[in-house]
Amino acid sequence: MTTTTGGLALRCLALDALAVSTSDLLRRHGVDSVLLKGVGLARRLGVDRLYADVDLLVAPDTITAAQAALHAAGYRPKLPPDLYDVAGPWHEQPWSAPGPLPLTVDLHRGFAGVGDHDALWRSLRAGAAPLDLVGGHILVPDEAGTALLAALHAATPGGVGKPARDLARALTALPPDTWDAAGRLAVDCAATAAFTVELRVLPAGAATADRLGLPAAPSPSSAWLAARLASPTSVGLARWAEQSGPGHRLRFLARLVLPPPAYLRQLDAGARHGRWGLLRAYVRRAGRHVRELPRALRELRTARRRSHG
Repeated sequence: MTTTTGGLALRCLALDALAVSTSDLLRRHGVDSVLLKGVGLARRLGVDRLYADVDLLVAPDTITAAQAALHAAGYRPKLPPDLYDVAGPWHEQPWSAPGPLPLTVDLHRGFAGVGDHDALWRSLRAGAAPLDLVGGHILVPDEAGTALLAALHAATPGGVGKPARDLARALTALPPDTWDAAGRLAVDCAATAAFTVELRVLPAGAATADRLGLPAAPSPSSAWLAARLASPTSVGLARWAEQSGPGHRLRFLARLVLPPPAYLRQLDAGARHGRWGLLRAYVRRAGRHVRELPRALRELRTARRRSHG
């Protein structure tokens, strides 16, 4: 083991301890939690897997209590708290943990690609089982929940790296009936599109998707583009094309060009500096879309060829 790998392994042990202590902290404040990835995913897949943070899912209606518990214990949000209005569209919030090491807890009330976060929580919590770690235990998803999360994570932007490898391993390690159950979970929590898109990128996943009767990806697929690290402009145009009817498309275009200020402040630090900072951020966003348009059109053509190929 190299020094670098050894250091990362020790960091993972520290993250395991943090997962246990944070879960215990939340439980003392009446908030249940489930570890989404990390050591739980590694154990389910039977691999040595390095990870960079702790991802804890809580029920959406307990998110405020969870935030209060973390804050009282010395955890601090890594972005301005006013970006995380309860009515906003966000599904995770990063927190810096107290202590000498720079460790992060991502507090989830949902997951990317999921339309019904309450159903996601109910499904994952119902099947969760305790995993013993040094210092205690933590709840982790069952095999069906693991399969669902592996597919959803691989379909998020940047999913071509470690998340795609995790999904490939999950397709090998988890039996067919587990994928049947994962498909049902995807339907229950309105995540079928995201669950399907990366499965159909991998040969083994495409066979699984066909066996489950999952739909083909739309053309061009916004989820496929996002997972392939395509430009935000091409993803936005693909999502615009996926809208049904001119009214929905017009409203989506308005949100694409002029998103809510809270959303823009999450993406652009300059937008957090008063009214003029927000205005400049809108101008930068429009300019970026214009500059990215040639690349976006090329990516859309690639997505169409893939879906028809």
